[in-house]
Order: sequence, then C-alpha cells, then structure tokens
Amino acid sequence: MSDWVRAVYDDADSLDAAAFAARFAPDASFAMGNNPPLTGPAEIEAGLKGFFGLIAGMRHDFSHRYTVGSVEVMEAAVTYTRLDGSTVTVPGASVTERSGDVITAMRAYIDVAPLFAGGGAA
Repeated sequence: MSDWVRAVYDDADSLDAAAFAARFAPDASFAMGNNPPLTGPAEIEAGLKGFFGLIAGMRHDFSHRYTVGSVEVMEAAVTYTRLDGSTVTVPGASVTERSGDVITAMRAYIDVAPLFAGGGAA
C-alpha cells in the first residue's frame, strides 16, 4: 500500500475530519454507504464530524488493494469502537479517484447498521 493511501486512511482512523476532508478537490464528492454524496471539503468535513461524533474509534485493516490508472479500489475489515467501548467489525470497500495527491471522488461501500445495533461487541 502506498504511503499516500495509508496517510488518507490514517486521517480517517484518527477521526480527523478536517485533515481527511482537506485531501479532496474543491468539487470532489464523497459518499458513504447509502447516504447521499457530500460535495467539497467543507461539506465532507461537516458530514464526517457528525459521523465521528457517534463513534469512539475506527480502524481499517486492508486485505486487498487494486490500482488502475488514477483509481484505487480497496477492501478492508473496518473495526468501529462504539461510545460504550464495545467494538464491531464490518467488511467494506472503497473506490477512490484522484488527480495526483488530490481526491476527486470517493465512494465507501459499507453497511454501518451493525455499528448502531444493540448487543455490545460483535
């Protein structure tokens, strides 16, 4: 995995919405799960701040990565730490389009419903 890709996900995993959003082009889009896409760094940052406020932590453990030109496709197990300290791990995948080191579009395919389901650690 390239240093650039790891740095992008380190920003996310540190729950740093501002640093993560700063990696996006002014007209870039970010969509997570079945939520409507967010457009531009300010909207992306605001949306992620809201989501990050609902969790205590997050970690991406990548199992596969594919690069085709300027498109990165990654598969990961994403472990969320809930506010009560319990954890849940769900599979996810993302497609990231970029121009150099700037993200032009990112789509994260993940079902976060188990994160909000009762029952403690999964």
